[in-house]
This record gives sequence, C-alpha cells and structure tokens, in this order.
Amino acid sequence: MPVLTWLLLGTVLCSLLGMWLLFCCWRQRGRVLQWLDACPEAVLVVGRDGKIRYANHLACELSGGLSIDQLKGRPLADFIPHYGDGHGPVWEALFFAGESRAHGSLGIKTWLNQQQHSCEVHIQATSLPERKAVVFLLRPANQELFPHPQRYLAEKLLQTAEQDAGLGSWVLHIDSGKLDWSVTVHDIFGTDPDSFHPTEERYFACVHPQDRLRVRQELDHYMALGQPFDVEYRIVRPDGSIRHLLERNHVHYCDDGSIDYLFGTVIDMTKQKQLQEQLQLSQLAVEHCSEGIALSDEKLHWLSLNPALCQMLGQDDWPADQPLPLRQQQTLLTLFELQNLLAGESHWQGELTLAPPNRQPCAVWCSATRVVDKQQVVRWVWIFTDIRRIKEVEARLHNLAFHDTLTGLANRSLFNEQLRQAMQQAREQHKPLAIAFIDLNGFKKINDLLGHEAGDDVLCEVAHRLQQACRQQDMVCRWGGDEFALLLPQCELGPELDELLSRLQSSVALLRQHQGRLLPVTASMGVALYPDSAQTAEALMKRADEAMYRAKGESGRRIWIDDGRQLTTLTPTAYPLPQS
Repeated sequence: MPVLTWLLLGTVLCSLLGMWLLFCCWRQRGRVLQWLDACPEAVLVVGRDGKIRYANHLACELSGGLSIDQLKGRPLADFIPHYGDGHGPVWEALFFAGESRAHGSLGIKTWLNQQQHSCEVHIQATSLPERKAVVFLLRPANQELFPHPQRYLAEKLLQTAEQDAGLGSWVLHIDSGKLDWSVTVHDIFGTDPDSFHPTEERYFACVHPQDRLRVRQELDHYMALGQPFDVEYRIVRPDGSIRHLLERNHVHYCDDGSIDYLFGTVIDMTKQKQLQEQLQLSQLAVEHCSEGIALSDEKLHWLSLNPALCQMLGQDDWPADQPLPLRQQQTLLTLFELQNLLAGESHWQGELTLAPPNRQPCAVWCSATRVVDKQQVVRWVWIFTDIRRIKEVEARLHNLAFHDTLTGLANRSLFNEQLRQAMQQAREQHKPLAIAFIDLNGFKKINDLLGHEAGDDVLCEVAHRLQQACRQQDMVCRWGGDEFALLLPQCELGPELDELLSRLQSSVALLRQHQGRLLPVTASMGVALYPDSAQTAEALMKRADEAMYRAKGESGRRIWIDDGRQLTTLTPTAYPLPQS
C-alpha cells in the first residue's frame, strides 16, 4: 500500500512539473514572438530547406500585404530570386557551419513582393544552428542615414559634403584655447552641443589616458613643421565607451609667422579598427564588406581580393604576380618599393592612391597588418578605405581658408603666399614684378544710400571686372572692405605697365543711381615694383599702400607708382563711365 501511494504521488508530481515546463516554454516563445513583431525592421526566420518559418508584421508589409500564415511555408526564393534556393557558398556558411553562429551583412539585394514590384533591401543574417534556421533582418536601402554636421566656416556650403563623408570639422584658436566643433564632432565625442563647451583642456580630458601624452607630443612636433598632419588616437566617451579617431590637422599662420589657429577634420575609425582586429573574419563578411580587403603572401603576391577592392580597380579579378597600381603622392610603387615600405614593420598605415589604368585615381586610407598563423606562414592583410569624399571636403575647406567668401577672390593669406613665391621666382629669373593696391572711391555712398546688399553687388562686379582686365598670369585679391590687391608678375616701368594699369583702373569705373542722382564708383591705385621699391614682401606691400593713399588724396591723380626713387603719377587713359 505505501509503495502504491508513492508511485501515484510521483506520477502526479511529474505531470505537474511537465505542465509547468510546458507553460514556461510557451510563455518564453510568446515573449520572443512579441519581440520579433515589435522589431523596427522586417524579420524573417527561414529553415534549412529555404522556406519561411516566421515573419513579423513589417515583413508582411514588405511582401505586398500577405499575412503571416500566408508567408509561412513560402520559399524565400519567391521574394529574392536565385538567392534563397538553398544552394551556394553563402547558404552553406549560414546553415552548415557546425555549432558556430555565422553573422554578417549579405549586402543589398532585389526584393520582389507579391505584386512583382521590386525594391532594394539591405540584409543582415544571423544563423541559429541549434534551430537549423537563419534570422534575416531586411531594411530598405534608401532608409540608411548619415550624420548631419556643420562647419566652422560656411556651414551651409559644407553640410551636404560632410553628411556624405561622415566626418566632423573643428577649429582651435591658439591664443584663447577655444574650440569650435561641428555637430558631428559632438556626435563622435558623445557630448551635448548645448551643454558641453569645448576647449583645448576639455578636449584633452576626452583623449584616452594612455594616448594623451603621445597626442600632445605629436601635435607640438608637427605644428613646428608647419605641414598638414594626421593623428590617430582613442577617446573615452561620457558613457565609458572607447572610440578610435583619425584626425587631419592644418596650421594657419599670421602674417608675422605666428600660428593663428589649427583647423581640420576628424572621423570615427572605430569600425575600421575592429575590422583590423578581427583577422579571422569569415568569407561571408569579407565578401560583402564595403571596405576593400586583400590578402597577400610574405613576398606580396596577391592571394585574394574582395569584390569591393575589385570594384575600386575596375576589374573582376587581379593576377597574383601583378602589383597593385598603388601611388604614394605622385610615385607609382613598384613591388620592391612596396616591400621596402613594409620592411621591419608588423603594421603599416597611410594614405595611398589606387591608380588603375583607364580609370580615375581613387584616394584610399591603407592599412597593412602582418599575420603569422600556427604553421608560421606569413600573410599580409590589407584594408583599403575609399576617402575620396573626405578629400573633396578637405579641398572645399582649403578653398574657404584661402578665398574670400563674397567674391571668390584670393584672400590675404593666399596673396601673401603667392607674392613670396613670385618674388622667389623673380629673383631666380631676373624678371621684375609689380603689385597694386586699389581703394574704391564713392563706395561708402553706395552702402549708405542703397544698402549693404547693393554694396556687395558692387564688390562682386568690381572683382569680376578686374579678373577680366587682368592677364592670365596676374592675380586679383580682395584685401578687405572695399580694397583690392593685384599681383602682376613680369612687369617693369614702361608703356606696357602703364597700359595695363590704365586698363585695370578703367575696368573698375561704374555708376549706380539713387532717386535720380548718379553715384559713380572709381578707383585710386598705388603701385610698387620689385626689386626697385623694396626687397621684402612686407616692405613692398607697405610701399604700394603708401602710394595708394597718396593717390586717394590727390584729386585727378589716381595712379601713383613707387619706382624705388620717388613717387610718380600716371595719368590714366580717359574712360567713359558706363550707364547704371
């Protein structure tokens, strides 16, 4: 009797335990299905036979209105032709990889819905070997977004370019230590633009403690050289996460040679760093990676190139014994030179240019890592990042730093640089040059009576006329306000210079009207000659400036020339004032 009682009691307890486990499994499955249905992207669960096991409501919408029950059991190949048929290396990697869990991007594929309407979708796949299934996340390709930073100089002009390139812009004022960051820099550093006010000190507080001293030393070293330079370092964000950054720095000098400010760009290179550290990436990840990836042996014979790199080269494949067309600056690297570049290094990175024949060169950031496997076989893993958009933004930043934003003419910085180069060339070739400073007469009345917008129109028109009247080798600069400067190479005293100066002064003359009253604009011009007037750029500009103010004070004598001995006046050819 006691034995029978214990048997009955054990049977009841086992039944209760089984019912409880069944309830827990049902409850857990319900939570998973709730999560999948709440996912902000279309989700499909596909079995090894290529048929759909589950779809959330977004996947139903993407299918063209089919219900979940209608999608279940349908082959994936009905919606992604020639891809979900259960064959091919990608399918094998997802379903037949043993206990490993493959994960990665399958790239952009064409999706056909029930009505045979097609769209491009970006697919992420994760294998579930224990379930003999794969989870697919599908996102319409046109939903991918990028940050929208702003720029210190001319924010509106650079918004689109920075958005495409995904980089931030900054300016460091040396005297005050104040930093100007674009919105993207704040995004990269994880700071709030409204509450975080960057300074040089607060910037270095964000730099990883192990990198802080090195970054400070590199900045001091390269600033002394005066050349654009790159610095790679880590930062610690407020949430504790670590990001790897690549920073391009440019130095801006005052006329006296002191550093005025640093400016440049910064980009988050964390993903590239992670790619470098994961050298055991599956063929699935390499095949669909947007970065160019190549594998070579110790002698730099190419073993494999991924599709992204082949696309950069414009080739379907690349011969193993043929060197990649890589240029460093303007020099095409031979196999011997490439081996010397990597000699004694386990890791190398730098800017190169892919220059395949019959194609536009492609600027790339190249990273090469030496890998030794368990059999002591040496391999080099190469990663090529397309930085053409970054270079385009840098070119625009350079243009803004050396050109006047209103007229598009060269500014003082560019004029001073070009003047020193022209003087060096004049010394070597024994050919004199001239510079001219121009001040507009009557411009203040235009501003006062017609407004600043009309004044800006006059400045733009004068700039255009001066460029039209100049020779091809001459340079026109907006010096500031209503003053302009001209660099005139290969000019000496004589009829040719007189004719050129008269033509330039005549081109500036224009008229505006206000309430029936004519408002003429004319030019006072001062000219200095090198080497007769002065031997240095500063002294030459001072002589031209003094001659211009002499011309401005002499009514009717509006071109004065400093020939090194005295100031002489030039009576320009009479010119008619144009109608407004």
